[in-house]
Amino acid sequence: MSSFRIPLGVLGSIVVLPPLMISSYLSLPYYKASQQEIEPYKPTYTVLSLPVLETVKLPLRATALSLSRLKEPTKKVNSIEEFRGKSDSKDNVENIAVEQNQEPLDIDNLDLSGLSPELAARFESILNEPSEVEERNESDSAKYGDSSYVELDKKGAQFSGRLPPLNFQTHNYTSKASRRWVKVNGREVNLGGHISNGITLLEINPRNVVIDFEGQKIEIPALYEWKG
Repeated sequence: MSSFRIPLGVLGSIVVLPPLMISSYLSLPYYKASQQEIEPYKPTYTVLSLPVLETVKLPLRATALSLSRLKEPTKKVNSIEEFRGKSDSKDNVENIAVEQNQEPLDIDNLDLSGLSPELAARFESILNEPSEVEERNESDSAKYGDSSYVELDKKGAQFSGRLPPLNFQTHNYTSKASRRWVKVNGREVNLGGHISNGITLLEINPRNVVIDFEGQKIEIPALYEWKG
């Protein structure tokens, strides 16, 4: 009995061919993909046109004003002074016009709301009592014309050891003489009052006071301290 033998070549092809076919099948898609050309990326965009704006020229008031000024008749200059006056700046001309048209100041209708109450009261008192201001000026002029006044800060040597110590701590001067007072040696003294025995307060001025001591009028600066 004879045995059937498969040729070696056929047997080898049977063994090798199936795996080769499977691998070829699996690699076919990759091969096709590698053969395709890769197209470059092309971005898409839209071009928009800008809106067209139409402008309309508006009539200027300055043009009308300038034309109206051109129509005004020019004034003839009759002298050098008038010519110099016309050559002044616009600001100077306006200031002159304001001064010419300015009405007299009405004191009764002044608006004092912008001032503090103290300043407003003092201003009103000065306006209401002009005679008192004039009297004070007259008294000041008479005082400086009188040689009997002695300035304590300059010629106080003659009163050393005679005039008691005086320490003026507060100096209150107002337009009304009845409201003036000073604080000296710890106590308040009104105009005409006695500071101590033999010392009378005669005057309270804006920058000094005047006392009477042994018949001598002595002028003392405001807030001055006399050691005695």
